[in-house]
Amino acid sequence: MLRRLVQAAATVLGVMVLTFLLFRVVAGDIAAAHVGEKATEQLKADWRHRYGYDLPRFLNVHRQLLLIDHTRGSSYLRVEDGPGSTATSRLALIPSDEDIRVRMGRYVFGLDEQTPLEKLMPPPPKKRSVGGQPPAGPTPRIMVLKLCDGSSFTVDFTKARTCGDLIRLVNENPGNRDPRTGRKRLTARISQLRLDPRHLLRSQFMDHLYKSVTFQAVSLVHKEPLTGIIRKRARYSLALTIPAMAATWLGGMIISCFVAYFRGSRIDRIGVFLSVLGMCIPFLAFMIYGQWLMFAIAPKRAYGLEYRSNIYVPILIMTIAGLGGTVRFYRTVILDETGRDYVRTALAKGVPLAGVLFKHVLKNCMLPILTNLVLSIPFLIMGSLLVETYFGIPGLGDLMISSISARDEPILSGMVFLTAVIYTVGVLLTDLTYALFDPRIRLR
Repeated sequence: MLRRLVQAAATVLGVMVLTFLLFRVVAGDIAAAHVGEKATEQLKADWRHRYGYDLPRFLNVHRQLLLIDHTRGSSYLRVEDGPGSTATSRLALIPSDEDIRVRMGRYVFGLDEQTPLEKLMPPPPKKRSVGGQPPAGPTPRIMVLKLCDGSSFTVDFTKARTCGDLIRLVNENPGNRDPRTGRKRLTARISQLRLDPRHLLRSQFMDHLYKSVTFQAVSLVHKEPLTGIIRKRARYSLALTIPAMAATWLGGMIISCFVAYFRGSRIDRIGVFLSVLGMCIPFLAFMIYGQWLMFAIAPKRAYGLEYRSNIYVPILIMTIAGLGGTVRFYRTVILDETGRDYVRTALAKGVPLAGVLFKHVLKNCMLPILTNLVLSIPFLIMGSLLVETYFGIPGLGDLMISSISARDEPILSGMVFLTAVIYTVGVLLTDLTYALFDPRIRLR
């Protein structure tokens, strides 16, 4: 049990690493999807900081450029671009969470005074040529620093090449001196590297893992917590998938036992033919023709949940679509068991085939049948993505599709974690129930 629990935890952790790589690393920056493609770099940086997408990915062993205001006043430290400049917004200087007098830049690994400025800011947009001639001169990089006491000064760092050049231009700027005391009103420096665990683990992956495990994720689109969304939508998914799964399992068992009882007869051949035919027809075809038929018969019950009976149509479609594979698999398992020695012995002693089939064979067939059922467990909670979207059922499957379209990454991560947990718990329970159906199996 302990070994299986460790394996389950490792499996879930592997799933979370994979989803992090897919949703945050491979998928790229999602700020533009929420603030707009044409938003400025500063707006995107503010959004990333608000939701933690500016943190280092795995371990926080990075440094930042800091601007620290030493003045006192009713305002707060602001940094704006000068005339014709876009460099300040690309520096992504954002207010500190602890002190509005501090502005912080991007997290950069190995940041020091020799680090090129290009590492602190993305490349500027390309300048358009005028009259077929390339634009002359470098793009100006001018920063206007507005301090808490209402004063301000301007720093031109067009010719700066490194982080140290920018720091010196800010610290040695004549406008940075208080005329009364001669002290610097603002200090630019590089943050210190902190090695305490709380700081080192302050990263995107740890935030992704913590919020998924504790279900504290909040939708980036609706600003609603994941727990509230699950409570609201899970009932629709369960109302769809539990009856469909139960009907498919019960119908599959009855039909497979019936065709297996008449093995080799015309009934068996017709059953196998219909099963294979059902497996060959795409699931989408069942939905399209089923909904088309409902629109022809009762249009108001073909889409949505205006009436409670609307849920019966997708349940029926899921049951019919799943019967082909279920009957084919269960029939194979039952026939494989009927070839055992104990079945031939029972038949030779005069036990009726029906008695052997329903009293002994079915019990010994439960191991592969249980394994097959476990594969369907995640769909109990997740619902069917296609069916819910196609029939307008606001369940968790529809939530997954809409979250992918809206790039609602916290909801996606939380739902994937929930699916992984349900699946691993199902596998663990299956191992335990094996011992109930087969006395030869022992848990060691």
